[in-house]
Amino acid sequence: MGMIKAAAGAIGGALADQWLETIEPADIDNTILATYGTLVRKNDRRSSNRRRTEDVISNGSIIHVPENVYMLLVDGGKIIAATDEPGYWQVDNTRAPSIFFKSDEGSELPGYHNTGRTAIQRPGGFVNTLKDSWERFKFGGTTPVKQQVVYINKQEIPDIRFGTKNPVSYTDRVLVPGRVVPCKVTSFGTYSIKIGDPMLFYVEVCSKSGKTTLSVADLAEQYLNEFLMAYTTALAKLSTDMVLVSDIPIKTMELGQYMADVLDKEWLSRRGFFIQSVGIAGISFDEKTNELLEQYARDSILMDPNARAARMTGSIASGLEAAGSNEGGAMLGFAGMAMGMNTAGAMGVMPGQQNAGQQPAPAAFWTCSCGSSMAEDARFCSKCGSKRPEPKSQEKGWKCSCGHSSDGAFCSNCGKQRPEDGKWTCSSCSNVSEGNFCSKCGSKKPDKPDVKR
Repeated sequence: MGMIKAAAGAIGGALADQWLETIEPADIDNTILATYGTLVRKNDRRSSNRRRTEDVISNGSIIHVPENVYMLLVDGGKIIAATDEPGYWQVDNTRAPSIFFKSDEGSELPGYHNTGRTAIQRPGGFVNTLKDSWERFKFGGTTPVKQQVVYINKQEIPDIRFGTKNPVSYTDRVLVPGRVVPCKVTSFGTYSIKIGDPMLFYVEVCSKSGKTTLSVADLAEQYLNEFLMAYTTALAKLSTDMVLVSDIPIKTMELGQYMADVLDKEWLSRRGFFIQSVGIAGISFDEKTNELLEQYARDSILMDPNARAARMTGSIASGLEAAGSNEGGAMLGFAGMAMGMNTAGAMGVMPGQQNAGQQPAPAAFWTCSCGSSMAEDARFCSKCGSKRPEPKSQEKGWKCSCGHSSDGAFCSNCGKQRPEDGKWTCSSCSNVSEGNFCSKCGSKKPDKPDVKR
């Protein structure tokens, strides 16, 4: 009975597998990494191909290859054909012959390894169908052949969520000059991956999963741990780049790039995919780090003289208000406040105390006759070339011993001559000098004229 059943199964299976199939990927979206092929219109009531052997693809069958998808034809665990060019592809020279399709003459497939036997002709035709039935009969009525069509998704796989379960250490090298400050950082967000080497991805990931459809959820736990390890490494890179801990939220682009640099080389070379992008939705700090940042903000305000003066002015205003309502008397309150202001003045923190000494000196200039303003040390106008006008000597008034003020050379009240101050004006260059010769042009001081009253 066993022989008869095996013979019936071999013949019936061989005949059932003569039908040609049309294969397409199962449902594939941006959450599916890889999936096996399935029959087009599998449950169509008009189809007579209902008793086919699973995992057997008849010679001459059609395979659909969609856009942005990589197709692999696997025979006995070995990739025998692969393409990512979209369109219809016909299987030729497979191990499952069909009377409806025949390959070119003289083509054949190798036999089974380690048997020492020559290959059987399998391209097609009735004779080769009988040979295939005999092969099935030897294996108890079923075929030893297993063939699969595998589709690898080449589009970006987005929205893979991540989050730090525990705060990650971050060493701040800027907050306190000359010292390193340990901080704690937590964050969450999403990242996306893309398969760059489909054949390596199939060999290293798909063939070991044992699933007909491989989704992101099947790999999340394993790769999330590796992703968080890269996140820690990227934070360390920001630390060495002297990034303040409070500036990490505005460095998400650099952080994502660092993470991709850490993981891309390893994931692409070992598993065939890489990180396409990283989106960090939020970064926060633990309680101690927040307290440290608040203290840093308060201290930084006191380092600004304008902000310090504004705070002192507000404190003085509050002190005046409190002194006026002092229960011990307003005078006692004002006296205490005066003592505090004197102390603050001695420390140099009173409003405007430092600013007064820090005011820049006004820029000196002179105006040319053409209207151009020139620097004080310029002797000629850069626009018209005119020489800088000499300052006019102004004879100052003097006070006589009689008590009367005069502007001339003699007192208008008592007639006394104005006392000499040693200064004289050169008639050549109008320079005011004190010696016997002009300090500018060298002209001799004129003799004093006889003045008669």
